Amino acid sequence: MRLNDFALDNCLKCSVCNAACPVYAAHPQYPGPKHLGPELERMRNEGIPTDTTWLEYCLGCHRCDLACPHQVGVSEMIARAKAAHRKPLVRAMRDWWFARPGLLGRLTTILPALSNFALSTTVARFFMSKLVLIAPQRKFPAYTRPNLRTPSPEASTNTRTRLLFFPGCFIRFNRPDLGRKIIALLEVNGFNTEVAATECCGVPASANGDAELARMLARKNIHAMVDQVNAGMRIVTACSSCGHMLKTGFGSLLEDDAGFAEAARQIGSQTFDLAELLMAQSDAGTLNTKFEPTDLHLAYHAPCHLKSQGIGRPWYHLLRQIPGVTVDDLDAGCCGISGTYGFKQEKYQVSMTIGKQLFDGIDTSRPQIVATECATCQMQIEHGTSFKAIHPAEILLQAYDGKPLSVIR
Repeated sequence: MRLNDFALDNCLKCSVCNAACPVYAAHPQYPGPKHLGPELERMRNEGIPTDTTWLEYCLGCHRCDLACPHQVGVSEMIARAKAAHRKPLVRAMRDWWFARPGLLGRLTTILPALSNFALSTTVARFFMSKLVLIAPQRKFPAYTRPNLRTPSPEASTNTRTRLLFFPGCFIRFNRPDLGRKIIALLEVNGFNTEVAATECCGVPASANGDAELARMLARKNIHAMVDQVNAGMRIVTACSSCGHMLKTGFGSLLEDDAGFAEAARQIGSQTFDLAELLMAQSDAGTLNTKFEPTDLHLAYHAPCHLKSQGIGRPWYHLLRQIPGVTVDDLDAGCCGISGTYGFKQEKYQVSMTIGKQLFDGIDTSRPQIVATECATCQMQIEHGTSFKAIHPAEILLQAYDGKPLSVIR
């Protein structure tokens, strides 16, 4: 949605956005999205200084946007104010790196074994907490060499529908094996997949207040994909945050860029979440349903950026099609980590407080495993509970060959 005076004047001050905000419920001092968004926006438009540290506490979950009865675009107002926010030096330096997971991934995967060892030590986490305010309780995901490639032509069938896979930073630098499983899952459902030569989607840049970097990444990614989209290929993502950015974020960031605005809208209209695509196959009766029966109890968590896409819970419905699988839809709110948010020392406790409802829901469900498509949601769940969390695509793929759950990873 374009931020304009009409959207601002549509705010009724009803506080529904505050009621939907996870931080507002978890942090007694947090003024809430109504204040940080439309209330302060009126003052910002008049040139009145309104900068506040509370802008940094916005999760960027877009729950306020979904709740607003008049589509005010609260999160966009906060994001623009966050981009102009001035941070103290240490937090600014930390967030500069957090805004660039692609750069971090390229550096850490030069010698991934050494990087993983260094990041996992108690000493390293202690010094990171003191020098750059990274929560010492957090553990970084393991890095590996970025070896995800488009399958060779001889392994595919030319008559199949071609898709362009946007892998995102986590799959590219941490779980390329997951990327290969997603390609295999698409292959058994009749698709040929090409891995896009793209950069970070830009969500971390936007979340950490670097709007100019987010715009630069949007332009690079559009340039890398627009020719394939013009040739009729659809884009598929397996990360809800990447999908949200491609569908709506590019258009918002580049709405005033005459050279990219139309291409951004085109990219958005041709981007599909992996489960959204497979669920469309299911609705059309063309999904490969040759699943082997398996006795499995799952709990499913829908990430905030999936809900913001307005496509329901497609993974929940797909997983229930596997014979013998029972799925508990947790519907327990935000997990609290919000990408890099929960890694920040000053926000760690807020992150865990927000996640408590989800942790309690998982403990009540007592599943064999938790399924969620967001990588940082997986990290938060494993950090806050004793249960393992994985991408639902792994579960669906293994259902075709009946392999036991223990060999998924």
